Amino acid sequence: MDGLTPFAEYNLIVGIVVVLELLYVLSLEASVAAYRQHILVTVAGLVLAVIGGPIAELFAPALVHWIHGIGAILVVLGFYDPVTNDVRTTEWSRVLLTEPDRIRQPAEWMTPIDDTILDTLHGTDLILTPSIVAFNTGFSRKEVNRRLIQLDEHGLVERTERGKYRLTRRGERYLRGQLDVVSSDTDEPAVRG
Repeated sequence: MDGLTPFAEYNLIVGIVVVLELLYVLSLEASVAAYRQHILVTVAGLVLAVIGGPIAELFAPALVHWIHGIGAILVVLGFYDPVTNDVRTTEWSRVLLTEPDRIRQPAEWMTPIDDTILDTLHGTDLILTPSIVAFNTGFSRKEVNRRLIQLDEHGLVERTERGKYRLTRRGERYLRGQLDVVSSDTDEPAVRG
């Protein structure tokens, strides 16, 4: 490391540690399949800023600020959707930043709409009809009804009476990241709330 200042050496060491941590998060890729592209953009920005900055400091010091700026833009685009002017689902970003090992692991039969339906039921703690869930999620009532039937068959929601559903304890555990529905579909009987 000839010609490196102690600060540049420190930056490189911290950068290597951060990249190893980011590789760990990416090893959880199967559990974050629905958010993969957003995570990759975020990770690319972090890697560029943390590793690219110190490397640029060695070979092209005039580019350090440009590299940090591009890295910051990638991180922002990973967490923010400029098309809809909204932060990308805050739940995944909160979990990703605080507890990456507890990211939800949806089963193969699940679709992205399922998480939205479960979040809606969880957010209200009420018994809801497919029409009300559809109104609050922006999906069609027919699609919500189909997904609620599937979620009921797998024990994540419970049909209390005709056309009325509520979240089960199993569904709550899935939302908290404490239930791996991929492996538990075959191992664990449905736990009703």
